[in-house]
Amino acid sequence: MSRPDIAVVGSGPAGCVIAWHLATAGADVVLVDDGRRPWAPVGQQLSSVALRVLRTMGVAGRLAAITAPVAEARSAWADTTLVHRPALFNPYGPPLAVSRSTFDGVLQDAARDAGARMLRAHIKAVPGPGGWRLAVRAPQPRTAHRPALPPASSPPDAGGPIPVLIDATGAARAISRGRLRWVCADRLRCSAWRLPPRHPEPFCWTLVEADAPGWWYSAPEPGARKLTVIHARKHPTRTIGSGPPQPPPHTAARLGTRRLPRPGTERVADIGSADPPWADRLLAVGDAAMALDPLSASGLRHALELAGPAATAAIALLDDDTRPAAAYAELVRTAYTRHLGKRQLLHAAAALAETKPPARP
Repeated sequence: MSRPDIAVVGSGPAGCVIAWHLATAGADVVLVDDGRRPWAPVGQQLSSVALRVLRTMGVAGRLAAITAPVAEARSAWADTTLVHRPALFNPYGPPLAVSRSTFDGVLQDAARDAGARMLRAHIKAVPGPGGWRLAVRAPQPRTAHRPALPPASSPPDAGGPIPVLIDATGAARAISRGRLRWVCADRLRCSAWRLPPRHPEPFCWTLVEADAPGWWYSAPEPGARKLTVIHARKHPTRTIGSGPPQPPPHTAARLGTRRLPRPGTERVADIGSADPPWADRLLAVGDAAMALDPLSASGLRHALELAGPAATAAIALLDDDTRPAAAYAELVRTAYTRHLGKRQLLHAAAALAETKPPARP
């Protein structure tokens, strides 16, 4: 493989969209998919505002088969009173519940059609004079969230160092960890289940419910007769007793039970940002630049919307022009500050729920 101008490591939404922008702008870009899926993304929503990016990419028409419009958002924060917010009053239209595995495939196809080259391999990035060397590692064993990959024929830097590298590896920050300053605001332990609702649901609606300790989120999966259920709480959290946590009243009513099996997946999630999200010949995008509270359902929107300015910054770094990178850093900083402000208001309401004893069966 001949040397590209820019290599994007990570083929999730942030990596695919910035690769599309770069290829559309005429850059020679390679998109590296190392197959790592340590945490299968679940329960994600695509805001109606972010659809503008997908229309520009020409993929909005393919969303109907892999998404479901969210007709209503329900929440219970300070007490058990359930607040209903119909999407009918959203001037931008309803958000979309999205199947991430299928959605990622659509974006990968769009990046490839725009001219980005795909490399499926495990790589190690090594900085040096003139850019980055990518050492191709042996494929890792297949796991539930990490498909086996065929060995790569040759590294993408066969013609010399790659001038600019983009870290789109998500919360793992596989390239930028230790190279970019990371400011962590909070850590959450997240457990996830895929469970059937008690009754068939005629339309798609989401539920966020505060309970001591933590918060619960549930939403239907597009194309499946199951709910994604997520329990997020501060890490570490002291728990009384053993076994899976019991959901609060509205979540339990939706599931028809307060006794849950062991979670299908668990992870510790950082809430933080890279400040700044760039350095010499290195740029971070998506969750590698800004990791938001999973209950905010805004990480996917920011990954799509900020990919364009990040692409402009990456192309400018090829000519040692850092001004667009500084502008991109300011956009990330502004979005992250706004997120923390909204999060603080919600957590203030949730703190009232924390003062109540946990709901009993």
